[in-house]
Amino acid sequence: MIRNDPNPPSAPTAYSSLGLKALLRLLEEGRAYTILDLGPALSANVEFWSGIPCRLHVEDFYFRYRERTAGSSDDAAEPAFQDILSFSEGTRFDMILAWDLFNYLDLNEIGYLIQRLAPLCGRGALLFALVSSQVTIPAEPQRFRILDAERLTVEIRSLETRQNPRHQPRDIAKILSGFRVSSSFLLRNGVQEYVFVYGE
Repeated sequence: MIRNDPNPPSAPTAYSSLGLKALLRLLEEGRAYTILDLGPALSANVEFWSGIPCRLHVEDFYFRYRERTAGSSDDAAEPAFQDILSFSEGTRFDMILAWDLFNYLDLNEIGYLIQRLAPLCGRGALLFALVSSQVTIPAEPQRFRILDAERLTVEIRSLETRQNPRHQPRDIAKILSGFRVSSSFLLRNGVQEYVFVYGE
């Protein structure tokens, strides 16, 4: 259920992201990376990644997915992941930025997402995800801007809130078949930052 919040969202605030720092420490100097960003296209993020040899693909997944499945039966969910995340044969990503997307999908949907992403990952591919334990979350995924190698800013896009599914770590671990936790950090705001590694 989506509720109106009487308190307007605050201005974007910066915080130290231990997960981002851990993610970037795993990058090998001199290697080129192929990155899939499942959030919106933000100039600050594009600019940050321009300082690293990489090819960046941005897919604002959540809004395309909700638009694609609006009013549809549950059977439409799995094909939607295939259609939206459609890439040429042989495409492999070295890093996937899921941001807070898991908070806005149920466990079955996260499973469909991982089933789609796993074949696109090479051995050692990294997955960055933020999972909230708060009772409520903003009605829409937040915007995360990379300030530098250790800091993010968070922008809330909606005045409305919704119930948080509060996925448990053990459930996420079961669903992320082929991925293992490389790093995990619990922040003071109740957000768990994860860095997963594929196929190791």
